[in-house]
Amino acid sequence: MNVTSTLSRRRFGQLAAGIAAAATLAKPAILRAQGADVVRMGWFNTTTVSAQIAHVLMRTDIAARNGLRMNMIQLNASPAVNEAIVSNAADVGTLSDFAAVTTMAVGAPVTTIASQARFRSAVLVTKKSGITDVAGLKGKQVYGTFGITAFQNAQEAMIKAGLTPGRDMTFVNVGPAELADAVGAQRIDAFFTYDPFVSFFENAGFAQVVSENLTPVIVLTANNRFFKDRPEVAERFLLANSQALYFASQNHDLVNGWFRSLEPAKNIPEAVLEKASGYDPAWNAKAPTDIKAALSDEQIKKLNLLAEWGVEAKLLPRLPDVSKFVDTTIAGKVDGAFATQNFDPKTVKIVG
Repeated sequence: MNVTSTLSRRRFGQLAAGIAAAATLAKPAILRAQGADVVRMGWFNTTTVSAQIAHVLMRTDIAARNGLRMNMIQLNASPAVNEAIVSNAADVGTLSDFAAVTTMAVGAPVTTIASQARFRSAVLVTKKSGITDVAGLKGKQVYGTFGITAFQNAQEAMIKAGLTPGRDMTFVNVGPAELADAVGAQRIDAFFTYDPFVSFFENAGFAQVVSENLTPVIVLTANNRFFKDRPEVAERFLLANSQALYFASQNHDLVNGWFRSLEPAKNIPEAVLEKASGYDPAWNAKAPTDIKAALSDEQIKKLNLLAEWGVEAKLLPRLPDVSKFVDTTIAGKVDGAFATQNFDPKTVKIVG
């Protein structure tokens, strides 16, 4: 069943699961620069702003300017990127905040080194439900994928509304494709997900948001062989990432077009992509000082909260000491340097 005329259930499932080629992309995945340091970066083409940054690193001379040659490895969302980083198949990768916490819980030889992008999660109700607020979910089932940040955010929203999960309402675990099918057919009353899917369902007229959370973050997590043994390269990489983010913030149409040029994101409407990206303040940066690589104290507190929740929900084997797996030293240094660098995105060259 097609949930819209342009986005089928299968296509939506591919998008939400991040199913793409689990191998290095063809040209322009590698920027060739003589004598440059190679950085292998795992990423996935489904998370707004984060994916646009990856495209900028692939398709401009920003990496080469920083003496880097990017080997961009497009994978199928956070779990696959996790595996690549932990196994040292990738030097660094983009992970959701809870995915990063899972690496900490198993004691993997990795370090979360920076914040890359922010995104929105939400609890939504279908149009046919007649529900207008979270309190209206009493006695209802709320569908979504367990083990993601949006699940924790949804549980938090229930509790804040005075509802006890498991007693006043029930969460039901369902995969992305099945969720899309159920929402499109209006067979369920409520669900939780994250952008760009929140914006997609709003745009399609299938659902409306009753609670949203703007704190989830995509982080950059690195294998320790890269971060601790090659700190100078890691610093140049984080600077290139900040430059790429600022370039994206000044060139929405261009980078959105790049985002939509690859599977599994080809059929995301441009208006949906732009709206979803806008929930990250950096997407509308006015100056380099609006770009911050270092994780804030609040973001680190949120990692601790997700760790505690993961153990309580039996999604993690043990409670990790988050402080041992987060190091913002280099990112903080990069923030200071980038704020005074006078980087001009108009001088960036398109190379692919």
